[in-house]
Amino acid sequence: MVWGTIIAAYLFLAGLSAGAFLTSSYAARKYPEAKTVRFVGRLISPVLMGIGLLLLIVDAEAGLKDPLRFIYLFTNYSSVMTIGTYFISIFMMAAAYIALMELLKKDTNKIVEYVGIVFAVATAIYTGFLIGVIGAVPLWNTAILPILFVVSAFSTGIAGTMLVSAIMDKKVVHTVMSIKKIHLTLLIAEVFLIFTMFLITSSTNESAAQSVSILLSGEYSTLFWMGLIIVGLIVPITIEALELWNTKKLHQTPAGLEVAASGSHGITATMITESAVLAGGFILRYLLLAAAVPVIFL
Repeated sequence: MVWGTIIAAYLFLAGLSAGAFLTSSYAARKYPEAKTVRFVGRLISPVLMGIGLLLLIVDAEAGLKDPLRFIYLFTNYSSVMTIGTYFISIFMMAAAYIALMELLKKDTNKIVEYVGIVFAVATAIYTGFLIGVIGAVPLWNTAILPILFVVSAFSTGIAGTMLVSAIMDKKVVHTVMSIKKIHLTLLIAEVFLIFTMFLITSSTNESAAQSVSILLSGEYSTLFWMGLIIVGLIVPITIEALELWNTKKLHQTPAGLEVAASGSHGITATMITESAVLAGGFILRYLLLAAAVPVIFL
């Protein structure tokens, strides 16, 4: 089995879609006045999931020539891919319905929204289990990987939603501070999970150690350290922490409150942070696929 850039993009978009949906649902309840964040999250979620599914169909090659091949995805109940297909299908229908109601400016059915939330979480988890069940690749076959993918999905979902929201309304990103705090926590957790996973898996066998070595000091080390760790995690963590600190100080004075309300403070930082997180989210999945060294059975 060879999984490359297209599958990395599919895993990235699926997680991003799920995270965007959850971000919009949280914003709708926590910040009902932040309509832009809710609108953006609900709209981009099914669109991104749809793009991801199209990439998956293209990567399947024979899928367009042999459509019956995809029916097997719904009938092979012993496969993780079949379970994931149902998760994604239900989530996609719920997300599409919520997006349509948002466009029509109608109230959403709460049951459908709750179903969407449950299957958004299930979709995020599935993106990790999809490759995690492959025992022949020790780097993937660890309990930490699904957790890492869930954390990354929520993080990129927040990033994508906040990035588009900032483009549409630069003021709104300063009214959802708890989302920014959650985002910072997720980014820090992601750093911890990455190196914990490497520490545990590298001691299991030679193939696992080789995969970790490829990432830390080998062929993909530059992309890992510069692209994922520095650009995708350290820079966003630093900017997000400074922005939260400065915003807290601004809100302590009447003049600061006026500056924060104007939306002019920190908009550039938000754009850089969210773009870097999205880049890091894709790089994470690409590297985990590219650096995978299978166990050779003699």
